[in-house]
Amino acid sequence: MPLTPDLVEALRRANYMYVTTYSRAGRPGTVPTWLWFHDGAVYFTTVRASLKARRIRQNGRVVVHAGKKDGPTFEGRAEWVDDRPDLEAGLLAAYRRKYWLLVPLWMGRRIRRGLARKSSVLIRIIPG
Repeated sequence: MPLTPDLVEALRRANYMYVTTYSRAGRPGTVPTWLWFHDGAVYFTTVRASLKARRIRQNGRVVVHAGKKDGPTFEGRAEWVDDRPDLEAGLLAAYRRKYWLLVPLWMGRRIRRGLARKSSVLIRIIPG
């Protein structure tokens, strides 16, 4: 199912998204995270050992709310994306523009190091 123009605009403008992942038993868990909307998909990074990363690895089912917990929403499939330096660089460049204070001063190095050491992972969410 394609994203509506309003939802695309909300994802482009949002500083945060709320990602709901699901346990094997179907229990939901929702967390806020930064985002990069690129080529019809949403990207973010997280620590590989985090609960959301493990849940995504197990089943990939997610619900995304753009901007706030009750913001525009879509269901999608999330997946780990490894060995894509082009996407990692694109995400970091987008984060530097969007989160202009935190990324250059602190988070950018942390994200870059985590991806390089494979302690973090890039996640792609495809609507549908």
